[in-house]
Formats: sequence, structure tokens, C-alpha cells
Amino acid sequence: MAIKLKAGKIYSICSCGLSNVLPFCDNAHREHNSTHKTDYKSVKITPEKDTLIRVSSSRWESVQESK
Repeated sequence: MAIKLKAGKIYSICSCGLSNVLPFCDNAHREHNSTHKTDYKSVKITPEKDTLIRVSSSRWESVQESK
């Protein structure tokens, strides 16, 4: 998935696959971590210039399929 990022803005990218706003983090991992004793965290990105990135995760796909 391609996303446009603006220079100087902090972005949080989901690493757990539980977010309802993929590819961005909505902190759904916090409850999951507490319940399942895991340690998911978002991936923080702050670009120096406007840029387009591609992100993907097999975790997103497997979690979304099981919902």
C-alpha cells in the first residue's frame, strides 16, 4: 500500500495488524499487549521531505483475514 507522507509530520505505522485505520496505528495493540503479554509497538516515521512510501505486512493480512 502506498502512502504520502508530509515533511516534519510524525506518523505511527501499525505493526500488530489490529488497527482499524491501517496502515496507521490506532493503539489497538495496547489492550492486545496487556491481554496476551505481547510487546507490539507502532513504527514511528518523521520524513525530512514530502515523500511516498510503500508499506506492507503479512501480520496485517493474517489479522484482517481472521476478523
